Amino acid sequence: MVKLKPDPIAASDLIEYLDNHSDFSFEIETLRELIKLGFTCKHGGTYEDPATQIPREYDIRATRQIEEKLLRLAVECKNLRPNFPILISCLPRRSEEAFHELSISVKPQTEIQTKFGTTQRLTPKTAAMISYAQTYRLKNTDSLYPAGEFVGKSCDQVGRLKNDAEIFSGDSGIYNKWSQALSSAHDLISLIFSDGKRIGQQAASLVFPLVVVPNNRLWCVKYDVNGNRISDPELVNQCSFFVNRKYLYQSSSGEKEFVISHLEFVTSDGLLEFASHLCSKDAKKLFSKNT
Repeated sequence: MVKLKPDPIAASDLIEYLDNHSDFSFEIETLRELIKLGFTCKHGGTYEDPATQIPREYDIRATRQIEEKLLRLAVECKNLRPNFPILISCLPRRSEEAFHELSISVKPQTEIQTKFGTTQRLTPKTAAMISYAQTYRLKNTDSLYPAGEFVGKSCDQVGRLKNDAEIFSGDSGIYNKWSQALSSAHDLISLIFSDGKRIGQQAASLVFPLVVVPNNRLWCVKYDVNGNRISDPELVNQCSFFVNRKYLYQSSSGEKEFVISHLEFVTSDGLLEFASHLCSKDAKKLFSKNT
């Protein structure tokens, strides 16, 4: 346990904490920016962790509908200090890692109109709306994550110890945040199977988990496939991190699976860039390889 000074904490100490170190203050800044981008946000609710069945608190859940397309973001915020930033080690993305998944859902007694496969008429054989949805995997250049681009495979926070100035690294603090983002995404994924019913027409839905940190706190370093470092660490605004997280859902029509391939580490500026791109016309291919 950290050893604290015996002196009582004064209001000035609390103000210093709020101005420079508070995760909550950073959450509010992030929330405000997402609302400016047109997202409807929930802030600071609780959910049951699907793995542990323990109640946990999420930071932000953001949703934006653009015509028949729905974006959902599971956002966790970490107000990192400049003396303990993130370093993500990256490798070229392999072909089997180059994909993202989306859900196409409809109202009962309608057809899924898509060229991903044959048109299928979905009838109300069951009251479970999950049976009126299909999951599609977009691969390689049809995906947000094409093969060959650099993708995160390892994540650490790096600093120097105060007493002897030795390099210190650890991943527990940031791991808690990105594992929370993946757990929070579970509830958002459960919603996408009934988006078609919810909006009254065929819906295409995507879910992205994100960890947001302040600007100038996110570093990346690149390696080749043989493990040789081919770059110096560089400050970035965004880095995709391969997770291949599978989510399973039960319905009367059988077990459904949805896979989140990547988690996004972004800075405050990177969040604006990433969210703006998702909402742009250039991002249409994220929802369909035919648009």
